[in-house]
Amino acid sequence: MRTSGIIHAGLLSALTALRHTDLFAVSDSGLPVPVGVPVIDLGISYGLPRFEPVLDAILSEVTVEAAWGSREVTDHNPETATLLSERLPMELLDHSDFKARIADCRFVVRTGEALPYANVLLRAGVPWL
Repeated sequence: MRTSGIIHAGLLSALTALRHTDLFAVSDSGLPVPVGVPVIDLGISYGLPRFEPVLDAILSEVTVEAAWGSREVTDHNPETATLLSERLPMELLDHSDFKARIADCRFVVRTGEALPYANVLLRAGVPWL
């Protein structure tokens, strides 16, 4: 039994299966996910769990080499915009382009976040020694 880190078996399994350049996303409670893209739903209620602690837990387990967010986060959710810019080297896309890229994800981790545009698309990297 794990003594630290992520203990959600489905999430941990999905993270462990990632390979170099695989895409995955962490989303708020409302991001539309195309049919066929698996969703690991952590949402309990609106606001639980929040986007930030879920993202931080994932970033502690996975090497990320690139990230994308929605340009709209800057105006509509500056708290999350700041969080993302502090945690990741990130490129901003129009939200319609961001949503289109979700179709290429191995999976999406859905949080209960109730603030808009609290989403990030991540590309798995390699933890070279």
